[in-house]
Amino acid sequence: MAAFSVNHHPWFPAFPPPYVVAAVELDEQPGVRLTTCLVDCDVDQVEIGMAVEVVFDEQDDVALPLFKPVSA
Repeated sequence: MAAFSVNHHPWFPAFPPPYVVAAVELDEQPGVRLTTCLVDCDVDQVEIGMAVEVVFDEQDDVALPLFKPVSA
């Protein structure tokens, strides 16, 4: 993960705070970054450089790419 911010404001009902907005750089494509949310983790454990993997949140006919920490 290249960068992140922990949001504490309830902007969207689907994302109750706190949640992590992250810039994730793809290992397969250096220089390409996705702005996304980090899920399935404690916001206090998030750090720059942590390994993450994609998970998809399917909403009707759209699959949103979210990321979670890689399991040890």
